[in-house]
Amino acid sequence: MSTTVTLPVVKVTVLEDRALVERRGEVTLPAGPQRLRVEGLSPLAVDRSLQISLVGGNIIGARVSRIWKEQPKEGLREHRTELGRRVESLEQAQRLAESDIQRLLARLSVANTAHADVLRSISEGVGAGKASADTWRQHLAAVRAEVASTEEALRQARKREEQTRQRLEEARSALTQGEQPESKLLTSAEVELNHPTGGAVTVGVAYLVPCAVWRPAYRATLRRVESGETVTLECEAVVWQRTEEDWKDVEMAFSTARPTLGATPPRLVEDRLYLREKTQQEKHTVEVTIREETIQTTGEGGTPQAEGMPGLDDGGEPLTLKAIHRVTLPSDGSPHRVPLFQFTAPATSELVGTPEHSPLVHRVARFENKGGSVLLAGPVDLVRTSGYVGRAQLTFAGVGERVKLGFGSEDALRIFRQVETKLDTHRLTGRKVRTHFVKLFLSNTGSRPEQIALEERMPVSEVEAVEVELLKDKAKPAPAKVSQDGILRFELPAPARSQQELAFAYTVASSAKVAGL
Repeated sequence: MSTTVTLPVVKVTVLEDRALVERRGEVTLPAGPQRLRVEGLSPLAVDRSLQISLVGGNIIGARVSRIWKEQPKEGLREHRTELGRRVESLEQAQRLAESDIQRLLARLSVANTAHADVLRSISEGVGAGKASADTWRQHLAAVRAEVASTEEALRQARKREEQTRQRLEEARSALTQGEQPESKLLTSAEVELNHPTGGAVTVGVAYLVPCAVWRPAYRATLRRVESGETVTLECEAVVWQRTEEDWKDVEMAFSTARPTLGATPPRLVEDRLYLREKTQQEKHTVEVTIREETIQTTGEGGTPQAEGMPGLDDGGEPLTLKAIHRVTLPSDGSPHRVPLFQFTAPATSELVGTPEHSPLVHRVARFENKGGSVLLAGPVDLVRTSGYVGRAQLTFAGVGERVKLGFGSEDALRIFRQVETKLDTHRLTGRKVRTHFVKLFLSNTGSRPEQIALEERMPVSEVEAVEVELLKDKAKPAPAKVSQDGILRFELPAPARSQQELAFAYTVASSAKVAGL
């Protein structure tokens, strides 16, 4: 005995590059062994991922079945298609064009007859000795003008009729091809089961489908309140799906798990180490190179971003986020935003400039992640009281961790940076001292005074043969803070319509045996 049913989609879990679709519903089954066919599955369903759940019965086997079925012709449908209506419109336009040609042909025949009559009247008048040159000239000009205009109108009408006929032939050809029988791939799950008592039971079908992907996106709004400032962070899931099935009013979940990411142990190969004596040149030389290094921390520090299509940065621990309400997602391949969560946290903001990277001064806000979940890496739209100010990248941050976001630049503030280098070499010891003089020019063209923080950097040495020292007597004003990573922070006021100069210097001293600097 065979039973055919269609179960609705009740839950979808979207992974990084695929989705887990769950269908569930009540089915009335007779007692005994039988076959159940669940129709409406996506043609892209992965066969080996099929899972069947049945309450109160035994499942003997299950598989995914696909068959091609012809669809009725377009011309047999009750309502004509858009292409059929276009053919009908072009046929009517062709009939009008042909009637215009016939009308103009009759008009041209009348004009030619009138021209012949004028010529005959002239010949008769000349034979009778009655000459009226001015009258004949006027009649000939009028008749010839009528003939010329009619011939031009007839030429345009034939041109329009030819174009209409070509479009009609193309439309008819397309309609003929469109009316051919269409085949559609119908996918279903065939289940062999045995139910001892029969009756209404709950059947669940789950399977994986490709062509579904999601990425997190955020919207951060910086507001001023009586007690200070706050940041409202809204998290959404941007979903694309082209699975050939629509998800209507379903429960949505979004996971960072990677079920297909295989893990294999590393291959064990021989790694031989060899000892050798250093050469005399190597004994007297220390190779030193200057490299750029990103401070790799989560939250406020940030993590380096991968090139190309970004993946889901979940900090190494898979997690699942649920939508706050049921969602309807059509299979159109377009991006759809699904709200996940939002929170409002107290924030502190300041104007920060990094002259080495940009001459602009940005509004930077720091706040704590007070949401119930970690913040995945993703783009964030920045909004202030004035409106949308731009887009930035939010890095991974755990619950309770501080987050830093820049909310656009201030147009009235500008920084100009100037660097000079001086090299001194001691003749006796060969010691080299390279002095870097950095000057910063800060201008405030606005009518409002501001408090600004400027961040500069200097190298940090990792070897004893190279020493880096900040010349405190050359720093005007003195930096408020110098971090162990070589970041110098200057905090100073910027009065309205003012310009001021900052300067600092540092030395990089290396011994004679250092090479590479």
